[in-house]
Amino acid sequence: MRDCRRCRRSAVVLGVSTRSYLMRFLLMAAVFIVGFLQPVQAGLNATTAKAVGDRFQAGWVNGVVNVAILTTLLVVLAARNGSVLPNIAALRTVPWWAFFGGIIGASIVVIQLTAAPQLGAGMLVAIFVGGMAAGSLACDISGFPGYSAIKIDGTRLAGLALVVVGVLLVARPWGK
Repeated sequence: MRDCRRCRRSAVVLGVSTRSYLMRFLLMAAVFIVGFLQPVQAGLNATTAKAVGDRFQAGWVNGVVNVAILTTLLVVLAARNGSVLPNIAALRTVPWWAFFGGIIGASIVVIQLTAAPQLGAGMLVAIFVGGMAAGSLACDISGFPGYSAIKIDGTRLAGLALVVVGVLLVARPWGK
């Protein structure tokens, strides 16, 4: 309990409310949980591919489930703001390159469907995390797409190096 009070005091001293500190913690926990579930998703999608006989059909099934869940969320949230889908005027303001987010999402599903049975969960996720870490630093440096540019210091580069070492230890490209 003492540590929790210390955290709250530190948050107040730093100008961060306890509520925003809690929200940040909850968001970090949610990210960890979905990160934990990512290899499970890859395995479930590979199981679907085996059952339906094709990885692209399995990717399509994954997409249908995504659309069903997002549609349900949009309908439920519509009670709050009265809008279910983005209107055409709003969609016209989206930069053309922003739609690549959907292409990247589909690519992740298809690559995982292809790679998961061959690489195994540990190697798949280790390499995925390595790519995510490198990509996130690139986004931070450039401020693209939609991020604020952040200067990358030696500590963050050392963190990336440790991630690369971790990927190599898990992937063991030199053999079994």
